[in-house]
Amino acid sequence: MSIFKSIVTASVVSLACSGTVFAAGKHLTVLIVTGQNNHDWVRSTPIIERLLEETDRFDVSVSTSPSKDSPDDAWNDWAPQFKNYDVVLSDYNGKMWPDPVKRDFVSYVSGGGHVVLVHAANNAFGGWSEFEEMTGLLWRGPDGGDRLYLDEKEQLVRQPKGEGPGGGHGAGHPYAITTRDDQNPIFKDLPKVWMHVSDELYHAQRGPAKDVHILATAFSSKESGGTGVHEPMVWWIPYGKGKVITLVPGHLGTNDKYPTTYDCTGFRTVLQRSVEWVATDKVTIPRPKNFPDADKTSVVPEAVK
Repeated sequence: MSIFKSIVTASVVSLACSGTVFAAGKHLTVLIVTGQNNHDWVRSTPIIERLLEETDRFDVSVSTSPSKDSPDDAWNDWAPQFKNYDVVLSDYNGKMWPDPVKRDFVSYVSGGGHVVLVHAANNAFGGWSEFEEMTGLLWRGPDGGDRLYLDEKEQLVRQPKGEGPGGGHGAGHPYAITTRDDQNPIFKDLPKVWMHVSDELYHAQRGPAKDVHILATAFSSKESGGTGVHEPMVWWIPYGKGKVITLVPGHLGTNDKYPTTYDCTGFRTVLQRSVEWVATDKVTIPRPKNFPDADKTSVVPEAVK
């Protein structure tokens, strides 16, 4: 079986790979881990919290790490209780977590936990092998592992470690997101192609790239400073009995004004649905009537932020 075929067809997996399946009406518990990021986590974390709670599908808690320069005592006292949650969503990109927190996180995922990584959260923790394996593709240099992309014929290419560019992005701009697995419930009833608002388009993500199931891509144009190929935008990986889904759209800078990524109806919907799907293998959150199409973006009114 080809790499691309195995990636796409394997997106419907046995329930054993996703841990407990919850009843459709049950609120899922979500822990957002935050506190450090090279983006404006002070703004993005509350937005994500509101986005999830507005669906009436999730009960959300937030665990904020100590600051980078906090004393050891503060870090020793920080102990997120991952095991108590159906989903852990990371809005974190900063100092390496203490060893006990790392062990608890790996135990959580391998034991059947569910993780969502948003934007720069996949940049984190260089050298933490378990995190890199469960994430698959990360912001790393050319020597940080293999790269996956779709060529001009939309065929999957695996570029070996050390060849080609490392992780980066061109200038922020609106771009089209294309579904690559229309059987996955997150994307099943969405347009094949839809326009996302101005955002960073990550390219040449690197890593172990094992068992990567690509759900959506975007064309990284050379005119915008990109690579000229279709880059993965949303993917997931089974890890032990759990699974991890990564959404690389989601930039929010300190000076970004409305409309931002988090005002995009398409991104908001995919984020909400990803959190539900990663825990249940199902999606009950409906597609909004104003979902974007291939020709134009769609944003919520500024007052909704």
